[in-house]
Amino acid sequence: MSTPTLIGVAAFRGRYTARLIQFGEDPQVLVPLLRRIWTDTFSRDTGAMAAALLAHDWWSLAVNPKPRRWDQQRPVPGLGHPADNDTIRRGALREDVGGALEWLYLLHLDQRRLVVYEATVHGRWLRHSAHHLDPADELFITEPADDGGGPEMTVCTVCGAVDEIDHVEVPSMAGYGYDTATSCTRCGSSVATDPMFGDHVTRKPWPPHNPTTGDATGSAR
Repeated sequence: MSTPTLIGVAAFRGRYTARLIQFGEDPQVLVPLLRRIWTDTFSRDTGAMAAALLAHDWWSLAVNPKPRRWDQQRPVPGLGHPADNDTIRRGALREDVGGALEWLYLLHLDQRRLVVYEATVHGRWLRHSAHHLDPADELFITEPADDGGGPEMTVCTVCGAVDEIDHVEVPSMAGYGYDTATSCTRCGSSVATDPMFGDHVTRKPWPPHNPTTGDATGSAR
């Protein structure tokens, strides 16, 4: 069963340019695939990757697409199977979704970041998640539970705290979307987001610097 998905590039004030992937995937599948395409096919050149994605609509994306007898176009090496139709889409996050779409993936070129939106039952785009194309840039990551049977854990990549996360979300002053702040309650590292300027990551020193003089409180004797 197909999962109609848009993939494209974010622009100013919530606008975007995108192409259709007829057989898209949810973020658990497509985010790792896009990271691999970014690394293996485009050598981490986000602009080149965006231009290639916007050159076609797509049946599906793949790192090593194989020719198929029913395809009318040859596969694009390192990227996927282009579709026959050729319609570039321009829209805004505040507009109705329109059509049978499930996901929207937008590249933020200057930040090497991918933001994922999910279509709601009310036909609106709702921010689902944000991902750096280089996983090393992520402040918080999700990992399987230690026992393999419990819920996934959210881990701070600065201090290693597990599920010690505080999250606040409020309607954005930009007039659309939400401003968010997610922080580690152990080390104080945080990531703040807004729909206009994207992410701002603050990594606190860890372990904390010990006082160099005086007692444990840092007071000189």
